[in-house]
Amino acid sequence: MQISSFHDGTFDGFRIGEDKEVQLYLTTVKRESFVLVLEGVEVLILTDIRQGNIILNLVIRSGHELTISDIEQVYGMSDNPKVAGNLLKAAVEKEFQLLEIDPSYGAEGLVLFQTWKLKPQND
Repeated sequence: MQISSFHDGTFDGFRIGEDKEVQLYLTTVKRESFVLVLEGVEVLILTDIRQGNIILNLVIRSGHELTISDIEQVYGMSDNPKVAGNLLKAAVEKEFQLLEIDPSYGAEGLVLFQTWKLKPQND
């Protein structure tokens, strides 16, 4: 599922909370601010965070759409297809989802998690 309303918007930051919760702060191109709340976070990788991070795409894929390549990337492993296959099987069984942040400029990331909700950010 592509969350299209954030194309050309910005990734403004994140907060790692208790109980495996991560909040991602996002702004649309129309300057509307939101919090994407990810619960049951298993693995979080965010790289290349800069001032003015511009989002190309936010994509959420469910367990049956995950691939061994996704698992290798999110866990930072390579050349171990047996372990990656086992981790993929576990991710599908636990109904994990994968958030992919694709940048136009700056921050990119992968987050393996269980559930999500998007809510307006209160000023």
